[in-house]
Amino acid sequence: MSRQATNLKRMLEHLSISNVTFAKALNVDPSLTSRWTSGERQIRLSSETLSKIADYLIDKSLQMNCSDWLMRQMELDGLDCDGASFGDLQKCMRVWLASDGHDVSRALDAVRARSSAAGISENRVMTGFVEIAAFLNESFAELPDCSKIDIHLSNEDAVLLLHESINSILFDYMLKKRLQVRLVVSLTGNTMAMSRILSRHIQGIIEGLLNISVVHSMTQTVTNQTTFLIGDDLAFITNETPKSIAPPVGFAVHEESFLMESKKSFEHVCNYSQALLQRYNDDYARNIIEILHYEYSMPGNLDVVKDNINPLCMSAETYDRALKSFGHKGKQFKWRSAEFARFKSGMDENLKCGTVFREILSLKRLKQIAEDGECIMPALYFMNAGITRLDSPGCLEIINGYVDYLTRVQNFHVVILDDMPMINENCCWHIKQNMSITLNGWTGDEEVVHLHSRQLMLTHEFQVMFNEIWNKENYSEGTRRKTIQTLKEIAGQLEANHILKGKPI
Repeated sequence: MSRQATNLKRMLEHLSISNVTFAKALNVDPSLTSRWTSGERQIRLSSETLSKIADYLIDKSLQMNCSDWLMRQMELDGLDCDGASFGDLQKCMRVWLASDGHDVSRALDAVRARSSAAGISENRVMTGFVEIAAFLNESFAELPDCSKIDIHLSNEDAVLLLHESINSILFDYMLKKRLQVRLVVSLTGNTMAMSRILSRHIQGIIEGLLNISVVHSMTQTVTNQTTFLIGDDLAFITNETPKSIAPPVGFAVHEESFLMESKKSFEHVCNYSQALLQRYNDDYARNIIEILHYEYSMPGNLDVVKDNINPLCMSAETYDRALKSFGHKGKQFKWRSAEFARFKSGMDENLKCGTVFREILSLKRLKQIAEDGECIMPALYFMNAGITRLDSPGCLEIINGYVDYLTRVQNFHVVILDDMPMINENCCWHIKQNMSITLNGWTGDEEVVHLHSRQLMLTHEFQVMFNEIWNKENYSEGTRRKTIQTLKEIAGQLEANHILKGKPI
């Protein structure tokens, strides 16, 4: 088998790319890709197809965090590729896969000659999603933790941020470095395009790392532009032709006055934009209390996804005991107790009037509660900041409260998922149907993000997500009985492990 065939086959196997998938990505017949990997058909350095193959495999390597593995393989074959730039990586990749790339120095000379003939320099404009993704990956990697990135879309039809590799790189670095991203979109009225943007970035929104604002405009553009303001000294600007298969192009700017004016312009646009989500700090402000009252006590169906359990299912007496265990007394105790009584009575009255409550819980989290004897949840339910740990009697009371509601209230529904989607870990969200969405996400004991929006375009996206999860379970009376049984089993385990343990029989 030829060197080219061996390297290509090794690459496809490592990335778990099937022959059919590979052929489809290159828009060629699977028999041709099969002949490449068997060595029956050669791929020469001068071939345009080789560039497409290299770009596709580099893109997949970046998505799967395999670029280091790839460079090691090339180094083992004598290619000195440090990956300092996308151009270097692309050149090395083409040489590594080329059937006539055995003479490394001659092959590299051929690549340089071909690039020179095409008028390409090391500082050329970046072309295509793969090269742009590689540049952004390098730029984000150099940022300190908690840095800020500002992004502006000239209109909602711009597709750069929807591309899988670019979206993945942006979100990975948001999580890894806790980057704070502001995205401003100039709207021209294409609701479907805006819906795609929201759908693609839901996870960043839930994590509280991405803030999206919109500003209304009616522009007719020759190209759609996406502008990144990265850290203090880099602007990266990309352009793409509307509704075209042409690749996007991008270029970096470090010029000081341009950066300064760009940042001023972004702030100006941001000031006149409309935030899709209102972000509240971790202080238990009056407006957060009213949001909870609005969700549970005002007319309108409520859908909830929780990676914990709901204190509204405990009795007022148990809630008061929890408040005292957290050190509240006097006026601090009284107003918290009164607010909970208001939420609880409002919720019960709503249910009596036929309001439908649907809630999704995580079996993994319930089992963890039974094992640990405590429940981790945002302290805002007890009108404090940060995260609180509710003890085993409090957790048991809530779980039994779920059983009580499910037994006697037909319009109170709960589904317990064996496998809660990753997007819902360490967070909860409430959808007041066709009215509002509220998100609470947490990453540590001191960090809780509270977001609220009455923007129907955003509420709609979360409603679609909720319905997709809910409908997969085919909710029925059988589901209700199964849920009750599961909750009783969890309650029994919790009681045996942490409440009855050590007590005399």
